[in-house]
Amino acid sequence: MKKWMKMLCLLSITAIFAACGNKAADTKVIAGQNITGDMDINNLSGDDAEGIFEGGQVCVSEDGRVTIESGIYPDGGTAPDYWAKWTVINTKGEKHVLRLGPTSFVSDVHALQKTDGTVYYMVHCFGKASSVDGYEWLEAYKIAGDSIRAVNVADGSECVDEDGFSVNYSIPDWYFTTNGAGYDWLFEYDAKSRRLYVPITENRVILDRYQVWEFNGTRFVCLGESPHKNLHECLGAYNRLVCYFTTDDYIVRVDSLDSRELRYASWTKSKTMADMPDLVLFGGQRHEHTASPDEFKRCDDYRFVNGNYEYIVGYCETKFLNEGYGEHHDYLLVKKNGNVVVKQEKSKEEQ
Repeated sequence: MKKWMKMLCLLSITAIFAACGNKAADTKVIAGQNITGDMDINNLSGDDAEGIFEGGQVCVSEDGRVTIESGIYPDGGTAPDYWAKWTVINTKGEKHVLRLGPTSFVSDVHALQKTDGTVYYMVHCFGKASSVDGYEWLEAYKIAGDSIRAVNVADGSECVDEDGFSVNYSIPDWYFTTNGAGYDWLFEYDAKSRRLYVPITENRVILDRYQVWEFNGTRFVCLGESPHKNLHECLGAYNRLVCYFTTDDYIVRVDSLDSRELRYASWTKSKTMADMPDLVLFGGQRHEHTASPDEFKRCDDYRFVNGNYEYIVGYCETKFLNEGYGEHHDYLLVKKNGNVVVKQEKSKEEQ
């Protein structure tokens, strides 16, 4: 999991909800332009500017010619500005540093080599309009002398177009559904197969289903819809992901099927979701919990019955702290004949 993305999304959830403008639209400040080292750096220069452009997440293209360090401006609130420092290597092998800001947060960069020998670079961008309103999208650039130039994502052409490689989603919904682990799954690009997985949403809810695009050496072509790329094929028929988390020993996934039926799948930690699951159950029920007089409201959980066994995903216990605050602890609970035989707390993926 990308540490910076985790931190940004955790800050989004814990911050005060605030309505701001569409930052994703504001951040595309360099489309169709030649970018130079004189790009706006928030009116800072010298040592002050250099200090801003340090300590971010670093990503490097497959060919090593583009390195991007990206981070967040301090005191940005719930709709912050980001900065990016590009280091590009031109055709002469010379390095040039471009400091861009304010811009989007960049988490990945990939080199796309075309059959004619030219190369352009696809970057994965992130921005927030508020603590709950997230945007992710793709941009593309070519190295142009000592600078970079925006090009079309689909084919690297000079005509920059809106290709649909973008998503607007509810940050808390996706964060709590995947325990913070799902941000690696958005716009995932497989450099070996040259396939790109664009997340599908419904009413701003990410489904963990994807439109798959393949780069054929000339452009990206759409192959259609697909489930999670690393999920075993026997589990591919689902409508949306409801809950995913891991414990010390298990990987657990609850999906909603087209029939609205809930499905449980689990793996021991020696395996991954790409393996045949150890256990698959159907017909689960979501249980809602009201607040008891002596505790905070517990989170909902998902319950599945298998003979004498009951599997409870997201079983919640609350612990009082101080001044009216409490914390939730979520577990995988397995009961046999009503007796607890497994109780393992959800891993803290965000750390």
